[in-house]
Amino acid sequence: MRTGPNLLDAVAPVCAEVRAASGVLMTDLGVEGLWEWTADGRDGQGAAIVAQLLLMAAERASLIGYSVDDLVRFLRTAAG
Repeated sequence: MRTGPNLLDAVAPVCAEVRAASGVLMTDLGVEGLWEWTADGRDGQGAAIVAQLLLMAAERASLIGYSVDDLVRFLRTAAG
């Protein structure tokens, strides 16, 4: 188990290590029912759903030619 200030900060380095070691982009955190939203804090089920959706977006975006910078720019613009 990795720790971090919050779930996203704990999961991101693991994803980076897997990608660097094997070239595989993690796209699944084992979250089912992504539509079953819960606002239970930065380390709860809601955070796991956010992480799962971000991983899926990163993988699918790269398949159609978007970069990480494109996604970050989109999130910064859309979220304000």
